[in-house]
Amino acid sequence: MFIYGRNVIREVITGNKREIKEIHMIDRIKDAGDILTAAKAKNIKVIFETRDKLDKVTGTDKNQGIAALIDDVKTVSLEEFLCTHNDTNLTIAVLDEVEDPHNFGAIIRSCEVLGVAGIIVPTRRNAPINDTVYKTSSGAVDIIDIIEVVNINQALEALKKNGFWIYGMDMAGDKFLDGIEFDRKSAIVLGNEGKGMRPLVKKNCDFLVKIRQAGKLDSLNVSNAAAIVFYQAMLQSGKPK
Repeated sequence: MFIYGRNVIREVITGNKREIKEIHMIDRIKDAGDILTAAKAKNIKVIFETRDKLDKVTGTDKNQGIAALIDDVKTVSLEEFLCTHNDTNLTIAVLDEVEDPHNFGAIIRSCEVLGVAGIIVPTRRNAPINDTVYKTSSGAVDIIDIIEVVNINQALEALKKNGFWIYGMDMAGDKFLDGIEFDRKSAIVLGNEGKGMRPLVKKNCDFLVKIRQAGKLDSLNVSNAAAIVFYQAMLQSGKPK
């Protein structure tokens, strides 16, 4: 997988959480001397490209003149996640077919900032973990556990058996977010950008929750809604610094 942009590559090359196989860049781009120095120190191969070739490699002309080849992001199973996270105070996110990679990346970033331990996603009909997700998350995909499951409803049942309460975000919910007391083990479900949660997923939630609004638009973008509900859950968890 190629990632691009100077700040993203700086985070990866200095973070030591993911190996960079090689760097592709345009000769004499500005403000990249530190990246070249770090690449030389770590014996990372640097390949100089034309602008057209780099745009083709990354699939965008907004690459800031530099890209890096890294391994694909590794996911974990729900069983692996639950075995390594046996905390009694734990919040996770569940995405029910969130298809926009920008939304996916933004949600991952909010999870890392606001104390959400992992994200459950379906293996199909969800945005892939690609360069856009990586860049939008600001590298948080290397910190947050991404849990892939074949069936979201089966995952929710497994979570319930492990002591989780399920909170589905739905603009037609019967409870307001500010009136919810999150359990110490909470799973927050966010639905598709257009259709929301699927009916059976909604049925498997213990609570359907909505956010109070003052404006005229009928709903928030899913990544904005995610940040609001994660923040509320964080406040109740006692985790804020």
